[in-house]
Amino acid sequence: MKKIFCLLFLLFVLVSCDNKTNNTNNNINNDPINDKEDVKETKIEEDSNDILVAYFSVTGNTKKLAEYAQEHLDSDLFEIVPEEAYTSADINYNSDCRANREQNDSSARPKIKNKIEDMSKYDFIVLAYPIWWGEAPKIMYTFVESYNLENKTILPFCTSGSSPIGSSAKNLAKVTKGNWLEGKRFSSSTTKEEMNNWLDQNIDIKEEKMILEIDGNKLNVNWEDNNSVKELKNLAKNNLSINMKQYGGFEQTGSIGSSVTRNDVQMDVVPGDIVLYNGNAISVFYNPSSWSYTKLGHINLSNDELNTLLNKVSITFVLKIE
Repeated sequence: MKKIFCLLFLLFVLVSCDNKTNNTNNNINNDPINDKEDVKETKIEEDSNDILVAYFSVTGNTKKLAEYAQEHLDSDLFEIVPEEAYTSADINYNSDCRANREQNDSSARPKIKNKIEDMSKYDFIVLAYPIWWGEAPKIMYTFVESYNLENKTILPFCTSGSSPIGSSAKNLAKVTKGNWLEGKRFSSSTTKEEMNNWLDQNIDIKEEKMILEIDGNKLNVNWEDNNSVKELKNLAKNNLSINMKQYGGFEQTGSIGSSVTRNDVQMDVVPGDIVLYNGNAISVFYNPSSWSYTKLGHINLSNDELNTLLNKVSITFVLKIE
């Protein structure tokens, strides 16, 4: 009887240990950084207004790539600035430097000089940092622990001479919540095209369209790809309404209420052209003219349709985002 009892007890112990082993393996596989199969299939759809590129850089290598990312995503950009700036001596890894001491201290949290006033408006964060001794600098822990990232998606990338991203992002994910995607290591020689391609593989940007309405009529416009139009898009997010007056028998013109980037050239405008005048006014033409302007776009209507729409004492010109 004692032998039977011992055998049953031994069998119970073996089954319990096996269950514990399986539970442990399941926890590892559910880690968002390690679950590469799920990560590769993930392409997050985001509005560029919801994206933040946050970076820490001492030598400038990470800063350059972060600026590439911000430009491509048309997002906000935030530099993580240490309260005590790092000198070249601080990152001289062949000595007992500050960086080495911090990396060897699990409790080290270097203070950050600046902060993000409203992190709640961002749904997606591109997080950029250099690799120091195989890990993210400890100031990155300060950063991720300073905000509630629970409902945010974080796409990390690092810069290094040769070290891979390794477990650096995984370790950052351990100290905060959020949906952490698989990161990537880049060298200082990474091109804009390489950065853009990687971002496009992970983020599907919703296209924002600037819509023109004149007296309530929605119009088909071919907008120029220049900084003036980009700045107008920002103004259009709050519905930019301009009361325009007829001028010279060939245009409607009105003040924007602020100045935007201008790149004036002498041009012959044709009916349907929309231009920036003097950096702070918009003109739309229903007859030809010639002057120095920055072209913004062209309305796709016939000359008769443009004359009916614009040849009047005044119009209401509205720009909005859809």
